[in-house]
Amino acid sequence: MANVENKHAAVWVALKRLDLNDDRVTALREVHIPRGTKMTTVRQILAHSFRLDIAEVTFKIRNSRGFLIPLNSCIPVNSKQMPYVLEVAKYFQHVNARPRSIAMTVIHRSLKSRLQGIVRRIERLEELLPQIKQKQHDKMTKDIDLLNQKLIFLHKRMQMAESCYWEGMFRRAPLW
Repeated sequence: MANVENKHAAVWVALKRLDLNDDRVTALREVHIPRGTKMTTVRQILAHSFRLDIAEVTFKIRNSRGFLIPLNSCIPVNSKQMPYVLEVAKYFQHVNARPRSIAMTVIHRSLKSRLQGIVRRIERLEELLPQIKQKQHDKMTKDIDLLNQKLIFLHKRMQMAESCYWEGMFRRAPLW
């Protein structure tokens, strides 16, 4: 029998259904938790023991002095007179929303100033648009002139290469 006690921990657990707005202890059961199991397995064992749906609830387990203890397979053995209390609560049940810390006027002013900044940038771009078009045209003209000069140079070199004919030896070095 001592070997069975080392493999399992028999703990007494009292149930409180905070998710149903009930602060009373509604059930008291002895639960056998295998040593070395994962927390999810311990959670499933507790849910099965009390016939709970674990879909949208969270478990908090407290010792006899009211302190939270870890919900795992290393829960110390206790007695029926001093059971652990398993509190079942909805997710975020005990979280109260705080009022907004930033007033809407501050947000309104901030958004208004950002919008005005964007409008000023757009107006500045509209003023510079003719200059931008002129600069773009000047750059394109300069690039086209540079390409024309290169084409003229290549055309002259090709004509020089065509005028060469074979007389048995080179008069000057070929371009290829």
